[in-house]
Amino acid sequence: MPVPRRRSLAGRLLLNYALAVVVVVGSLGIVVERIAREALLDTVEGGLRQQTLALAESVPTTSEEVLDFVAEVEGEILARVTVIGRDGVVIADSHGDLETMENHARRPEVRAAFGGEVGVDRRLSVSTGFPQLYVAVPTDGESILRLSLPESTVNAPVRDFRNRLLLFVVLAGAVGVLAVALVARRLARPLGELAEVASEVAAGNLDVDYPRSSISELDDVGRSIASMADELGSRLSEVADERRTLQVVLDAMPQGTLLVGDDDRVVYANRALVDLLGSVPDSLDQVVPFRVQEMVRRARQAGDVVDADADHGLPVRTLRIIVSPFQDGRALVVVADVTERRRVDDVRRDFVTNASHELKTPVASILSTAESLQVAIDRAPDRVPRFAAQIESSARSLALLVADLLDLSRLEGRPADDGLVALDEVATLEVDRIRPVAAERGIDLRLETTPVTVAGESSDLGLAIRNLLDNAVRYTDVGGMVTIRVEQQGEDAWVAVSDTGAGIPQRDLERIFERFYRVDDARSRATGGTGLGLSIVRHVVENHGGRITVESQLGSGTTFTIWLPNVEDDAP
Repeated sequence: MPVPRRRSLAGRLLLNYALAVVVVVGSLGIVVERIAREALLDTVEGGLRQQTLALAESVPTTSEEVLDFVAEVEGEILARVTVIGRDGVVIADSHGDLETMENHARRPEVRAAFGGEVGVDRRLSVSTGFPQLYVAVPTDGESILRLSLPESTVNAPVRDFRNRLLLFVVLAGAVGVLAVALVARRLARPLGELAEVASEVAAGNLDVDYPRSSISELDDVGRSIASMADELGSRLSEVADERRTLQVVLDAMPQGTLLVGDDDRVVYANRALVDLLGSVPDSLDQVVPFRVQEMVRRARQAGDVVDADADHGLPVRTLRIIVSPFQDGRALVVVADVTERRRVDDVRRDFVTNASHELKTPVASILSTAESLQVAIDRAPDRVPRFAAQIESSARSLALLVADLLDLSRLEGRPADDGLVALDEVATLEVDRIRPVAAERGIDLRLETTPVTVAGESSDLGLAIRNLLDNAVRYTDVGGMVTIRVEQQGEDAWVAVSDTGAGIPQRDLERIFERFYRVDDARSRATGGTGLGLSIVRHVVENHGGRITVESQLGSGTTFTIWLPNVEDDAP
């Protein structure tokens, strides 16, 4: 719809001035004309009164003489002459027919004259049909002399006065219009410049200077605009800083944030939301998973926070969705990926269950054996050493399990120290520690090393190598061989522990690093395994920024390889 064109300041001033002139001049003309007319009528009335009083002394007493008197006076004066008897009957009239004229006894001026006063009245004449001025006085005889003039006798002087007044007003109005035009032009130019400055400020150009003029009020407006521009610039700068800060904060949040308007349009979405959902939707109808749409509508209807979980994507991830409604219809959606948290919760729950089960077995064995020992002391003393040995074995298994649990708890979520470690020396120490056990089982234990330095903690790396060697010796049959090699390859250092044991089935390779997972549960318990050794190895390697791989073939043996970042040892 086109915007109607508005008048300029000069046009408005001229139009308003013209309207004011018309109203004032019209009102003034009417008032002045009435005042002038009344003044002239008062003057005419005064003259007519004096003339009537003068003629009243000359009015004869008889009817014939009265008629002659009226006929004589009629030619000498402009007024209408009427002689009325005491009974109100018109005796003579210079302008009317006596036979058709009604009785004048009730006329106001006649009644006043009957009372001995000078009667004056202004009214519409019945005989002429025009407004008339009447003056009646009593005569020396028994009659009343009345003179009358039409009020139209003053029209010509009043018209002349009105024309002169109109000419004067037109000239004064023309001078006023010229003055108003000059003033309007003087005001319009600086106002136009101020309007341009204000438009610049509205367009975002805040570095402006207001125009100076000779009008202090306009300069005050200019200074106010300049001050407003400065203040607006400061406020915009603060808003921009706050917006950038909020943007950085929201983008740094791991939770996805989505703001939906009251019209279901997406007002804002942070970077995390794009990572979680894959794209930024334009409206609520495009948001997936569709559970979000249902939750937003439910939150608006309930007027309260709504939260729920939803599965999304491939591979399937678990998303925690929280919707907070606003009173104006908007809704804030917060989306968090809780897949890992749910997995950790499941792992911890399984860990507690498995740990409880693993602890219960040696404890139950100790309790039952202790009860048997008490009975054997009295009834079968020869069996006491065997029961004592069983209690000791179960206690050692329990102690080993508790130690592994403590090591695992210590390693979880704790980064390794940054000290330099001679990996070959750590491997040599662990081989020397387990060599007697290997020799006892008839297993050939071999060590092949080169000087290798890594960053980390020697005790933790030794714990990882120790667990790999323990597993290799336990699961290698008599006469087998266990080999440990320490070398470096480019930027990586690696430790490989190989055995000639039974091997691991391919279906179990992905799960052997889980807590309490055993490929052969019966053999593991028989050899004293806790099911936590490989889980401890994995945590040590991850804490040192490395990785562990496994290769195995049933009947041929298994090789575990630990890869760690290599560090050049420049120490003298």
